Amino acid sequence: MKNFALVQTVGSGVLLVYTIILWGLPIAPALAVFDLITEFALTDSVTMNYIVYGLTAGVCFMVYILSLLFFSGMTQRLIHVRIPEDKIVDKLESWNTVRWAICAHLHRCTHPVLVHTIPSPICNAYYRLAGAKLGKGVQINTINLNDPSAVTVGDNVVIGGRSVINGHLVEKGQLVLARVHLEKNCLIGAGTTIQPGVRIGEGAVIATNGLVGKWKEIPAGEVWGGLPVKLISKSSDRKT
Repeated sequence: MKNFALVQTVGSGVLLVYTIILWGLPIAPALAVFDLITEFALTDSVTMNYIVYGLTAGVCFMVYILSLLFFSGMTQRLIHVRIPEDKIVDKLESWNTVRWAICAHLHRCTHPVLVHTIPSPICNAYYRLAGAKLGKGVQINTINLNDPSAVTVGDNVVIGGRSVINGHLVEKGQLVLARVHLEKNCLIGAGTTIQPGVRIGEGAVIATNGLVGKWKEIPAGEVWGGLPVKLISKSSDRKT
C-alpha cells in the first residue's frame, strides 16, 4: 500500500473519533431507560427515591454494557478480515492490516465491560457477533479471546480465566492471520496462551498457564502443559 504512514496517521484520528461514538452512543438508551423508570417510580419519600436512583443506575449500566457490546461486535463483523481457509498472509502495510488493527482496537474497547459478562450467554453472543464460531455449551472465562473471527470453538469447550487466544502474528514484515481450532469437549486451563494456527483435539486438556506455540496440534484426549507445552498424559480421563 502506498502512503501507508499517512493512512495510519489519518486512520488513527478517525478511529479515535469512532471510539468516542462507540463509548458514547450506548449512553443514549441508558439515559432513556433512566428517564422512563424514574418518571414512574419516584415517590414523595426521599429514602425510597435514593433506592430507586440506585437500582435504576444499575439497570442503566447493564443497558450500556449490552449496547456497547452490540455496537462493537457489529462493527467487527462488518469489517473483519475474512480468512478463506485456515490462514491468510499479507504485507504488513496493507488494508488487511488496517482492518485487523481496527477490530483489535474495538475489542480492547469492550474490555472494561466485557469482564462483567464472563462467563455467560451475553459474552458468547458478543464473540459470535464479532465473528467467532462457537458451538453449544461453550464456557468462555476470558476477555482475551482476540481476533474472534479467527477462532472456532466446538461444543462444551471450557476456556479458563486469563487465557489468551491469538489468531494473528507478525513475521518478516507480514501479517499472518491463522485460524485457531478448539475441538469439542477440550479444556483450556486458566492463564493459558494459545498462538495462531493451533488445533486442540477433541477432549484434550491444556494445563494451567500453558503456552501452545504457533501451528501446534494437540492430539485428541491428551493432557499437555508447560512453557511451551509438552505431553503430560496420553489420557485426559480422570481417575477416581
